[in-house]
Amino acid sequence: MLALKNISKSFPQITAKVLKNINLTIDEGEYCIILGSNGSGKSTLLKIISGEYSADHGQIFLNDIDITKQAISHRAGHISSVAQDITKGVIQDMTLLENMSLSNLRGQDASYKFYKDQSARILESVRALGLGLEKFLHSNMSTLSGGQRQAVATLMAMEPRPSILLLDEHTSALDPVRQGKIMHFTNEYIKQHNITSLMITHNIEDAAKYGNRLIIMHHGEIVFDVKGQEKQALSSGELLDILYKMGGSL
Repeated sequence: MLALKNISKSFPQITAKVLKNINLTIDEGEYCIILGSNGSGKSTLLKIISGEYSADHGQIFLNDIDITKQAISHRAGHISSVAQDITKGVIQDMTLLENMSLSNLRGQDASYKFYKDQSARILESVRALGLGLEKFLHSNMSTLSGGQRQAVATLMAMEPRPSILLLDEHTSALDPVRQGKIMHFTNEYIKQHNITSLMITHNIEDAAKYGNRLIIMHHGEIVFDVKGQEKQALSSGELLDILYKMGGSL
């Protein structure tokens, strides 16, 4: 279980608080979709959970353990994230296989034997994406397109089977066909392994289709929160109506 208590965040260059006393509990296995306009605080919230940003006030608990002061390196064994920025998440001058192998070493002692033992499993995982990336297994990440790198970063975040998975528009650099493939892969992986997940999207159809909980953020606050059958019953049209009534946009 992930619990955020009275989380606030501000930045010197921005007058208003980016996050305002956020209280949020995500139960184990919940797949939470987050909607909201640009500047609503969505990405900042995920970066505070991952440890990339520190909160000005408040506490974060993972399975009742206070991780508020833990560095991002300590959280990495439990929390994985995929950023919208395609320059993050992969090492450009290493091969796809080397990047995947390093990801699988989280929390383990590095060894050549472990690296070799992972190769066959990594190949199988890359093939499962359905994007043909297996032919780039020994290519440097810098030679891949932005969308391909984003797909690899997504797979790297999932491979260690984290306790918490954070996805910040993780298909934004992909074309519509590949977006659909990655979204399907992501959804099936999360459900199969019961991974507690938070996913930011600007795609109304994806927000209606995926997840078992939906949150809408506006001006640094959670203004809408539904789960279970109530969430499943929402159509993309109804979601648009809710956003417009709140004065939000995507």
